[in-house]
Amino acid sequence: MQAETKKHLYIKHAVGSRMLFDVSGRNKAFELSDCSGGWRIVIADVEPETAQLLVSNDMELNIFYFVEQPGQPVQKNWLYDKDRPLISYDNVSRQCVIQVDSKMDYNNEKV
Repeated sequence: MQAETKKHLYIKHAVGSRMLFDVSGRNKAFELSDCSGGWRIVIADVEPETAQLLVSNDMELNIFYFVEQPGQPVQKNWLYDKDRPLISYDNVSRQCVIQVDSKMDYNNEKV
């Protein structure tokens, strides 16, 4: 049996690093993909209050995407927007879409 790849998505406030939305901790389905001008994150089944929290803090969002594969170092990515991320929310489908223009790979080896 092959071990499972785990993907995590954390959305934090840039000042103080307060967790705004731990997507993986709530077992929400999400997808990260390249798009024109950057990266697009689609998150399923987001509560309206959470979407509003993200929108009201849009200028201070830091998004972290981690991929854990057995026997491999954790792949860490920091996603952000140099100006203001595009955030849309659909009340009917409860889907939140965030688009950012910047992504940086990093690790904690020299911390």
